[in-house]
Amino acid sequence: MAKEQIQQMSSKGHDVCILDAAVLLEAGWQDFVNEIWVCVIPKDEALRRITDRDSIPEEKACQRIESQISNQARVDQANVVLSTLWEPEVTQKQVESAWELLQERLSETSPPRPKQPKI
Repeated sequence: MAKEQIQQMSSKGHDVCILDAAVLLEAGWQDFVNEIWVCVIPKDEALRRITDRDSIPEEKACQRIESQISNQARVDQANVVLSTLWEPEVTQKQVESAWELLQERLSETSPPRPKQPKI
């Protein structure tokens, strides 16, 4: 379904289609996308956030983290790496900077498209 939606957006002239898939790497969907952006945080911070958010014991939260691929494995496959360790405003700035760099990469590799009129 996601692959069809990506193709549909592309056929409509969209240069970017964001696929928000927490398990993209685990599912083996790397071939569906041109770039992989990942968010990482240290394991101890992930543990704290899970126990706080889900009110579960630390042992259970640790099992959840251990069942996922490692931060290093994510970074190894990523084109862009973001960290959500700090305040949301800092993460927002990271995303905006990465987005601007993506726009530059797109303008270097794609012929210019006429601007679509807003209706």
